[in-house]
Amino acid sequence: MLSRPIYLCALLLLGLSGVAQTAASKEPELAASQQVVVNRKIATLKSPVDRHVAQGWNNAKKVAELLCRPAALPVLKKQNAGIDRVFLGTDDPHTLNLESNRRLTGSGEFRTPAGWQDFTFTCELDPTTGKVTSFHTALSSTRP
Repeated sequence: MLSRPIYLCALLLLGLSGVAQTAASKEPELAASQQVVVNRKIATLKSPVDRHVAQGWNNAKKVAELLCRPAALPVLKKQNAGIDRVFLGTDDPHTLNLESNRRLTGSGEFRTPAGWQDFTFTCELDPTTGKVTSFHTALSSTRP
């Protein structure tokens, strides 16, 4: 039999893990076709470490990296042919917002020969096909 303080600590830990699971479950689920596309793209990553890391991402990060970012570069290149690199989101989880399995919004940055430029974006998704239907950006203030 557990002593009372250990028993209370165990109950507290179980309660906290339930709160954490509830908070994590508030993230929108991906549609089956989107999950298939995400899993296929993760499987193509070269390194086993990269695949493991990508499998641990939340859905917003998976959608940003594996669905929206590949669609972003061609759209941005039409605005400025010198753009050669794009990032969506940062280490801060608040920079990506998966509103539903139809829309991801957030902030990002792209690189031109003149330097990095911040922007906000909206990435529209089709949950039945797992594809991006549109990607729109708005420039943020220029970096110092």
